[in-house]
Amino acid sequence: MQFRKVRVFYNRRSGPGASRFHRVEEAFSKEWKDAAEDLAWYFPASREESSRMVRAALADGADCIVVCGGDGTVSSIGRELVGTGVPMGVVPLGSGNGLARHFGQDLDPAASVAQLARGVLRDLDVGYADGAPFLVSASVAWDAELVRAYDKMPLRGVGSYVLAGAVSILDYAPQPLTVTVDGAETFTIEDPFLFTIGNVSGWGGGALIDPDSDPSDGKMELVAGRRRDAPRMLADIASVFTTGTSSLPGAINRSFHDLLVERPEGRPIQLDGELVAAGRAVRFTVESGRMKLLVPSPAVPRPAP
Repeated sequence: MQFRKVRVFYNRRSGPGASRFHRVEEAFSKEWKDAAEDLAWYFPASREESSRMVRAALADGADCIVVCGGDGTVSSIGRELVGTGVPMGVVPLGSGNGLARHFGQDLDPAASVAQLARGVLRDLDVGYADGAPFLVSASVAWDAELVRAYDKMPLRGVGSYVLAGAVSILDYAPQPLTVTVDGAETFTIEDPFLFTIGNVSGWGGGALIDPDSDPSDGKMELVAGRRRDAPRMLADIASVFTTGTSSLPGAINRSFHDLLVERPEGRPIQLDGELVAAGRAVRFTVESGRMKLLVPSPAVPRPAP
């Protein structure tokens, strides 16, 4: 691919400091000579600054945005690009890297930079929770509470996710969820334990929601589970890294375009790793092809092993 104005957003808080940045910078200098006529760097220090800088880059005529960071940085910048037609590339620097893993990107940043320089464009569906966009996943039950516990962990990575899960499950109080799928099917989960909506195949860190998920098919995947099935699910937790949560014992699976979730009281939900306030009723919808992604060629429609 060739672009006129490429703007690279780098999160300095992701990865081991200056040494990683120099490797990434050198890779861009070497690999993107023919792919970008004009390449410039941005170093946002907050989500708010990221949004402001992206809007300024678009106003200046940027025709490709490359995000170097973790899932939170990717999501906050990606939301600004929804509907613009300007493609986003991702150089994975975080602990999860759900979007990059789905497309089989190399998790070595320098290698990933080289992949993107020779990449192709791919459509990406965008999910919405009451109008708030998300790119990777959303959660409503214990899997949303887990995010609160994980945010308090001093370290990042799969081990911290496991510890956060163990801590959060002790305080988690389920409330019944009444679910309406595409206006045609309604059912109630009295004691929800897991309630995750996936656009791509996994959350990140190698943990899979549904390995067959297609982020450009105009649908999203619901994987839910009851608390009474939690012991069986947790006993088989290793399979989450091979066959995904959709294959866990007792898992409830649905593909949908429109999903209405109703509950007795409003609680925060998880959108791309961020807790967001939500009311008693939350409607999840999906819009097909609302974003363009720059991904490795040939694009790999599932995570690398």
